[in-house]
Amino acid sequence: MLGAGIQAPVPLEELECHLREDIERQVRTGIEEERAFELAVQQIGQAVELNQEFMKTGNAKWMMLRKLKGFLLGVPEVPLPALDNFEPAARQTLKLAPEEARQFNHDFVGTEHLLLGLTRSGSKTLLKIMQQLGVESEAVRLEIERFVSVGAVAASATEVPFTPRARQALQLAVEEARKLNQRHVKAEHIFLGLLREGSGVAAVVLKALGVQLERARAEILREMSTHPETD
Repeated sequence: MLGAGIQAPVPLEELECHLREDIERQVRTGIEEERAFELAVQQIGQAVELNQEFMKTGNAKWMMLRKLKGFLLGVPEVPLPALDNFEPAARQTLKLAPEEARQFNHDFVGTEHLLLGLTRSGSKTLLKIMQQLGVESEAVRLEIERFVSVGAVAASATEVPFTPRARQALQLAVEEARKLNQRHVKAEHIFLGLLREGSGVAAVVLKALGVQLERARAEILREMSTHPETD
């Protein structure tokens, strides 16, 4: 796809998600993985033809294509969780993430932007936990910049959509809060959600920096038991 000129990160990420979902669906029906991959690629179509379509699509049309994909595959669209139970630092993360995306000239909010938003969210608890895990905010930013390139053109869309992986990470954050018997979703839960998502840039970057999910969860539990009301 890169060879065919498809450069925009959003279509590439969406297409990867499309491939993975389609392959998993076919494997569940008993088709071997290699054959499932071949069929999924055939369904996506020729990269050059796709590129011609992407050149014509704006952000709104791409969102519509994403919903159409979900309808055709029978895969439900992962919604953004309701923010009613999000604590201030968690809400601040979701506010800062689109700003981070625009700094990269990206017209989408990915897991990497959520992670950068977390480091600026004002959560003293999360920064302390990251320090205990041996991770500094600046190291996170440098590692993300190593993985992610800046877009050639500044994003023009007023509303920047969250990618499927970012929405999945936020849903996992809600699940983490529930598992830890917390009534509210905190910045620390989003951190765990990004790690649990596993395939996004945030998870890759954190793993590259030596962060492991179980240790992160243990540190968060320890901190919450010591300072239950601290944000």
